[in-house]
Amino acid sequence: MKSNRPYVFERVIILAFLTFPILAQTLAGVPSLDEMAGDWLPMKDVANPPDVNNFHDMLLVNRDLTSFFCCPEDWLWRDGKFRFGYPPVTLTIAGKEYPAMECRWYPYRALRRNTNCAGFIVQTDTRMINEQRAVLVRIEITNPGTTERSTALTLSVPGDLQTDGISVLNAKQRKGFVTAVRPATKPDAVTNDNGIVHWRWSLSLPPEGSSKIEFVSGDGDAADARKIQTDVMRWSANFSKEFYGFKQCWEQRWADAFRPGNHHFSGSLPVLVTDNPALKRNYYMGILTMLELERTQFPVSPRSFITSGERAPGTQYYWDASMQSTVWALLEPAGMKATLRCWLVQNPRSGSFISLTRTNGFDVNVYDQIAGYAFNACTIFKTTLDYLRVTGDTAILDEKLEDGKTVLQRMDEMATDWKTLVHPDSRLADYGENQNLLECAPAYIGRVPSCNAQNVWMMRQDAALQKLKGHAARAQALRNDADKLLPAVLSLYKPGDGVWYGLHDDGKRVELRHCVDYIYVGNGLANDLTPEMRREMTDFVKRELIMRDWMRAMSLKDAAAAVSDRPDHGPMGAYDGWPALTVDTMWRLGFPNDAFDFYCHTVEVTKEGPFAQAHEFYGPHRNQYNAPVRIAERDGCMKECISGAAFADVVISTFFGFVPSVDGKIILADPQTPRPFTGKLLQVTSRGERFAISAGRSGVDYAKK
Repeated sequence: MKSNRPYVFERVIILAFLTFPILAQTLAGVPSLDEMAGDWLPMKDVANPPDVNNFHDMLLVNRDLTSFFCCPEDWLWRDGKFRFGYPPVTLTIAGKEYPAMECRWYPYRALRRNTNCAGFIVQTDTRMINEQRAVLVRIEITNPGTTERSTALTLSVPGDLQTDGISVLNAKQRKGFVTAVRPATKPDAVTNDNGIVHWRWSLSLPPEGSSKIEFVSGDGDAADARKIQTDVMRWSANFSKEFYGFKQCWEQRWADAFRPGNHHFSGSLPVLVTDNPALKRNYYMGILTMLELERTQFPVSPRSFITSGERAPGTQYYWDASMQSTVWALLEPAGMKATLRCWLVQNPRSGSFISLTRTNGFDVNVYDQIAGYAFNACTIFKTTLDYLRVTGDTAILDEKLEDGKTVLQRMDEMATDWKTLVHPDSRLADYGENQNLLECAPAYIGRVPSCNAQNVWMMRQDAALQKLKGHAARAQALRNDADKLLPAVLSLYKPGDGVWYGLHDDGKRVELRHCVDYIYVGNGLANDLTPEMRREMTDFVKRELIMRDWMRAMSLKDAAAAVSDRPDHGPMGAYDGWPALTVDTMWRLGFPNDAFDFYCHTVEVTKEGPFAQAHEFYGPHRNQYNAPVRIAERDGCMKECISGAAFADVVISTFFGFVPSVDGKIILADPQTPRPFTGKLLQVTSRGERFAISAGRSGVDYAKK
């Protein structure tokens, strides 16, 4: 058959879209979602195939042409294996199944194709429906030849054939759940082969002609089976409307993110205008990563940002989320404030994340050592401070939290939590074992420079807050404590090499060649480091960590490198937050040109789409400077991670210097530093004002609008 159904709705959607001038106007200067798409990539080089997010859930496509992984009620990735969640729907052409040879990511869809399926070209387009447990798949088969050709296309799915003779219900894929699957294009034949239902279409395609076959899947609790089947039937009857409507939903959300006074977010983000394509793409991809992980169903806030889509619903790690603090405060200050109220009552020595499914509760146990992540205290403190800086909401400091303490009291406790982690032989705090820090670096334990440097920084920032609130004596005490701790931290430096030592419980000083010390010592103590230390530290990073397109979290020369091969914190890749934070520190230490050059080179990784938990070097030359890079999947690395928003954060706060002081007297940091690019940030909305920041060779400046 030459055509399966009319596609008049496609033209209707296009015409309807053109009638929304507000949406089009909002996007002026902002790349379209299609412009932000990744490249077509050979599937053999992809470790972590494309995904789709619908602001409630996510899916990952499989390596065939039609199946996908989707299990939003539980961990998608467990024991080194993905679980389908939905029953796999497999495609055969002329009786043979073909793999996806290429794939491509878009914000609202995942594409797969094989250009030789029995001589035909097959491309599939997988989408979801906004905030619904629904998956839409369109299969397009094309005859590239010069003569008419016929073939049979078959879709197969395990389950029970329903009384309508077409729909399938599967109750065995996951205990307590059911999945309904139904073709939107009526099949020519339906057969049931021992619990495997086959839908078959007979196709006759003219030269360069094509045909489309579509199907819908939906799932939910077994008790809701009838409703799920009804929903799937409705979606399949309105396939084109839902298919194009999902793109339109994403376009609206993308536009809202940059429009002051929009009806979705409580804030908005600046529009970046620049003639530097790498700067532009990384900035907007950082924001897209953030939107990919927006979730609207959790009670803490109707606009929340999870850490990764594969994790249990509502999982938000403090450390990861802290890396988006500026863009979070600009885009969603109301949701950020609600979330921080939950963060601030948590025990920084236990756990590593909160669940956004809960609005209250905290650990009241007293721990004499770190039982969670070592970076909890400083990341909770930093994120709260950035909220104060961007919004100017200093009134929150006096607000009472769930535990009866004020925000200022809890920030003070976070800043000084380290004091009972100190051994008698040193002022330095002991931050525990491998599981409390980098998890794969066995020597990075105990009294590490990164967390101790952050203690100095926190006490200084806390002192400024105390002074602002009129607590002069407390402010002075904090400054004194910071001054006493500082020499102990600086004593861990290895002169001439640019790296730091850790102090183990047995008193042994162990050399650490990792980016985390450069980042957290460098940005916390930038003004305390000598020019020589700054240069040596940066030379180490340039010499041993920065590669052509990405970086190594750990140097290959680290003594633990051989046993630390995890993509996020080891020598064969880096957690996606590290490059952006490294850029920020490098700039702070006085090397803006090097920082900006490295930032622009990382744009290569966006050919796969948004930023992930980690990118890894792969192939036989992965030890070399020009090793190829890809999104990692091994060792449980997730497809996306909220830390990728740091690629937008660093543009605003570092390149354009938007680091307002808590009292609002300072708006821009280092405004006289020549910028290695030209550009503008438009519609920066903060503290009830709107302004534009201009950057160039003479530095940065701002003008109120």
